[in-house]
Amino acid sequence: MAKATPKRPWGEGIQDRGEQYELKRQVVLRTAARIYTQRGFHETTLTDIAEALNISKPTLYYYFRSKDEILFECHRLGIEAITDGETPMPPPGEGTARERLHEFLRRYVRMVVDDFGTCLVMTGANALGPENRAEVVGGRRQIDGMLRGILEEGARDGTIVCDDIMLTSMFIFGAMNWIPHWFHREGEINVDTLSVRLVAFVDRALLSAPQ
Repeated sequence: MAKATPKRPWGEGIQDRGEQYELKRQVVLRTAARIYTQRGFHETTLTDIAEALNISKPTLYYYFRSKDEILFECHRLGIEAITDGETPMPPPGEGTARERLHEFLRRYVRMVVDDFGTCLVMTGANALGPENRAEVVGGRRQIDGMLRGILEEGARDGTIVCDDIMLTSMFIFGAMNWIPHWFHREGEINVDTLSVRLVAFVDRALLSAPQ
């Protein structure tokens, strides 16, 4: 009987050493993000991450110096999926605020169901050191400011009915940040359907005149 092929967590076939390093670094991050989300940051050790990757702990130190650094990178990548995506958000004045709101919601949904976004929402920033925590909190505030700016623009151009910007943004973020608690990629609802339904839900709320 042939022996089972050993588990190989690292990508192969990329010749450039820089590309190999970055690919393996991404594997570490995604694996750690999943474990942090499932077990919690404080309950997870570097040994747990190394074992999940089928590598030694010293090998892990080649890519990251600490759990804090790994968690910070996961959070940073989650934030950048909104603030610095490959395709920038349409700037104010380009299209209506309602259209920009739809794009923001779709991006946020994709972010929170990704490994890094789920980790960002589920673990929070309190476990990070002061400097990293400050940067993550700043990124979260930037995202919050993006949504509030869209709502304010919509109130001006008449495409969104919103008489309380702060409360509306808190309700929207509350709904979206709860998604990782119940969403499963293997479930009945896929990401695209989820995005469509969320946009429709917010549309109905913000296109109705306040009572």
